[in-house]
Amino acid sequence: MPNQEQVLSYARSLAQTLQEGLVWKPGRNGDGRGWWQISDHQELPALMANAFAGMEFLRQYAGEDSFWTSRAAEVYQSKGDNQSTESGARAVGDVLLTWVRQVEAGVSEIVGARAWSEVGLISTDMMGQVRRLLSDKQTHPVAAIVLCGAALESALRALIEARGLELPERPSLSTYSQLLRREELITKQEAKDLEQVGGLRNAAAHGQFEELSRERAGLMEQQTNLLLSRISELHL
Repeated sequence: MPNQEQVLSYARSLAQTLQEGLVWKPGRNGDGRGWWQISDHQELPALMANAFAGMEFLRQYAGEDSFWTSRAAEVYQSKGDNQSTESGARAVGDVLLTWVRQVEAGVSEIVGARAWSEVGLISTDMMGQVRRLLSDKQTHPVAAIVLCGAALESALRALIEARGLELPERPSLSTYSQLLRREELITKQEAKDLEQVGGLRNAAAHGQFEELSRERAGLMEQQTNLLLSRISELHL
């Protein structure tokens, strides 16, 4: 996931594109009312496209059911209080900038940020424990194998939550990977790799130690690190 400053920087630049090239046209009644109009009418389709991009951005990063997403859709559809299409697009930019200020002040948060921070902790803390277990010749490799499975299961759950997907009724590494495959967030091969890791973890959990060696645990550590790296690359 992009870091917070990258997300906020993009929001600012998107808001800027929604406010450039617009000219204020005062109303005829002298009551302070008026509307925004684009100086080059041929640029109107691009402005409208950027307005939709702004609304989609808020859906992803502020949340589909958030006030910010619904407010952006409302001001655009109402053409900025029945002024003009350009006024509605510019108002979407205002919503974006206000959301940015709220995030910077700590009042609002980027959707999925906490879940993605969990993935980072898993990659460093849990896999660090795996490395220490494998380095300890007195410890059976089953412990490292079980921990690898737990790390992946936690990371997949964080990914599902960050994407706003509904968790399976029976949470497990297998059901998580099946859900992510259906959503086409992971490849067929990655789903197979996850099933393989899950199979080893289950063998360890059920005491089938004869199948498990330190070498196999080391390979599982490598595979788990690769899968965790892939999960961390899946942006919102």
